[in-house]
Amino acid sequence: MRVPLRPRDIIILALVGSFALAASGTHLVGRGETLSTIAASHDTTVRALVQANEIANPNLIAAGQTLTIPGGEEAASVYTVRSGDTLADIAARHGTTVSALVRGNGISNPNLIVIGKTLTVLGSAAGSLTPKTTTAGGGKQLPGQRHTVRSGETISGIAGRYGISAEDLSAWNGLVDGKLYATARLVLYNPGNLPSGGDGGTHTVASGETLSEIAGRYGVSSSTLASANGISDPRRLRAGQTLNIPGSSGSGGGVFTCPVPGGRYMNDWGFPRSGGRSHAGTDVFASRGTPVRAPASGRVDIATGKIGGKQFRLTTSSGLRFYGSHMDAFGATGQVSAGAVIGYVGDSGNAKGSNPHIHFEVHPAGDAINPFPLLRASC
Repeated sequence: MRVPLRPRDIIILALVGSFALAASGTHLVGRGETLSTIAASHDTTVRALVQANEIANPNLIAAGQTLTIPGGEEAASVYTVRSGDTLADIAARHGTTVSALVRGNGISNPNLIVIGKTLTVLGSAAGSLTPKTTTAGGGKQLPGQRHTVRSGETISGIAGRYGISAEDLSAWNGLVDGKLYATARLVLYNPGNLPSGGDGGTHTVASGETLSEIAGRYGVSSSTLASANGISDPRRLRAGQTLNIPGSSGSGGGVFTCPVPGGRYMNDWGFPRSGGRSHAGTDVFASRGTPVRAPASGRVDIATGKIGGKQFRLTTSSGLRFYGSHMDAFGATGQVSAGAVIGYVGDSGNAKGSNPHIHFEVHPAGDAINPFPLLRASC
């Protein structure tokens, strides 16, 4: 004889089933989930999920896919906190989560970490995941550390979803205008400090200014500017406050020179490109033949390719690199001063037939960063 189940029995069975599923070491991917969110919900890392499931492209997981959740203790290493670091930065660089760092180190306030403090980082002994590289103009895919913007999303909403601050998300993606565009892919990690174009100095905060806007004007990151001024909450700036601006990175001093004076551009960083790539720079449009000027002093090398057409690479004495693609003709090469004509706007390479422009990239230390703040400040 079958005895009908009471509501209380159904609840108990459901709970037992959910516990069994959690203990089984698997996860059924839901719609809209990413490896980052799955790793956070299971107290593991993106790296561990990639390795346990032999995932070739961490940015491509499908709803309905079953993932193995690795168990056991992960190897650990230590990391010493440096000036400008945040827990989100450290977690992103080591393929772990802020919550894991907080628990593993007994941190009571995630917004307060001390320079010189040694943190235990689980899972970092395996080394960093290696990103796929590409040529100038292509973009770079970084495992599990990008978010594709959907219509209606906000900067604060996306930042909250991944446990990072809105200020950091804005700085890492050059969102100094506060605008988001659907389909753009945002990086969820610190790609490196923005290039410093000045010799230091001070700035007096005007009414309504934000830390991100001021940082973009001087070509430094928000986190660097906050660290230099002991700012724990970037939202609490007051009009009339004097900020110290960190010094030059050796690019020649002074504010950067606009590469295409009078050019038209928008914040198209992260826009989708063919083959699953995303836009790694900013397209600056101008009339054909408009001079392209060196944004800083340094050495100019040139190349011609099928994709980028006529391209320049300018390397400063500090190692900061600028790339420009799709020019119609070259200008000065070798050692040049800021403002020298190093090329002319065109449509060479795979831009043939499009409106004349240059694709402009900035690389402070390997990874490309969004040039939009630099362009807005210098142009």
